[in-house]
Amino acid sequence: MQMPENQNDFNELPKINNEVSNPVVEPVTEPAQPKIEIPQEYYQKLEQERHEKAMQEQQEAIAEQENKEANQMLSKVAIWTLIFTFIFFISIYSALKFIDLAIFAPVILAIFLSVPASIKDKKESTRHTSILVGGMLTAVAAYVIGMARKDEADFWMHFAIMSAIIAFITYAICAIIHVIIANRESIKALGIIGIILFFAALIGLPYYFYQKNPEEIYKTIFMKTTEVKAETEFEFITKTMKNRYGTDFECQNKKVKTNVQKGRKITERTCVPVKDKDSKVTVKSLTYNEENNQYIVMDNYLDILKLNEYKKSIATNILKSTGTLSVNIFVYPEKNCTFLGDCTECDEYYAHYDDETNPDNQYKNSSTANYEKYTSMSAKDIINDGKYKYIITVVGSFNELADYMSLSNTVLAELNKEGLQNKYGFEITFFTTNDGGVTQKQVYKVKGETADDLTFKNPQAAN
Repeated sequence: MQMPENQNDFNELPKINNEVSNPVVEPVTEPAQPKIEIPQEYYQKLEQERHEKAMQEQQEAIAEQENKEANQMLSKVAIWTLIFTFIFFISIYSALKFIDLAIFAPVILAIFLSVPASIKDKKESTRHTSILVGGMLTAVAAYVIGMARKDEADFWMHFAIMSAIIAFITYAICAIIHVIIANRESIKALGIIGIILFFAALIGLPYYFYQKNPEEIYKTIFMKTTEVKAETEFEFITKTMKNRYGTDFECQNKKVKTNVQKGRKITERTCVPVKDKDSKVTVKSLTYNEENNQYIVMDNYLDILKLNEYKKSIATNILKSTGTLSVNIFVYPEKNCTFLGDCTECDEYYAHYDDETNPDNQYKNSSTANYEKYTSMSAKDIINDGKYKYIITVVGSFNELADYMSLSNTVLAELNKEGLQNKYGFEITFFTTNDGGVTQKQVYKVKGETADDLTFKNPQAAN
């Protein structure tokens, strides 16, 4: 079957015009702009501002670098100051308490630590400044400790003075060494002479004074007495008394009493302190090593000067409050009763008897005893400064009804009223008499230990 012919022949379709016509665009003409002339001063101002900003940034960078270096320097100085403070404190404390030669440690260590810094940093080295500041900080610290610890105020005040002196000497030595290393070209002939004179005086003057009076120099530096060197017994005695009390004594050189006990010669003479002509002191010297002119020197200066009258006044007060016939007070020290206090009978005295009477111990104690501070203290402060056991005897006409505990508490109340401190205990012994004290019989005894509050209390009956 024949399909009908399509009336619309694809070949006869209308043609589509793919060509896009280009429109004609008329050029737009911009209006003419006026020409602006920029002044030369404007460019100069911009250039100046840029230059000033660059200079400011450069100055800020320099200032920042300088601040950084200054902070680093301050940190270094602070660290070395603390190091030298520690060195000064440990060295001086060791010298005053334990080893005398430790007094040279700050100088030696300071030189050892400052020389490398002067070689490395040259003129910029500040190690010697740290030495001075460290020494002065040590002195300030010692002064503050002394203010807080009144019982050791003398020691810490001396510590502070020694720290300051050693700090200045050490600083001067290290500063001179620093100049020699870092700036030797600036040292003139006069400067060289000054340096030589400084070191000569630094070594020569102490040596001269030590040779002239070694005991006094040693005592001044270390607050300790040293063994006396003398050519005669008389010289040995006067030097020992000067060491012990810090004052000169005029002593008998002739017409002295001499006797022998247990094979040892004992010489007794009267000495008078130059500052107190009214005090006549009995001084005994026991032979220790006669070939070397070494003696054990015992005296009663503090008894005459302070203690006897004070103990008598307390005994009088006890006598009034108890209504008894007589009262005696003795103070037995924890050690060295031969030289201070009373060697009176008590348990501790017998326990320490061998040590107290040993010649070697006696000579050592005699050579090192230093009671200079006691000469300006009250008797009460002298006793409270040490540890003493109070040995008290009370004599009265007691009967069987006597209340000894009540009497003991009355005695202790007087001691507390006086402000004395109980650091070593006490003993009170009661004696009865029917003939005014010619013959006495012990009837009661109490003992007491030290208390936490250092008062006298709780007497206990003793067998």
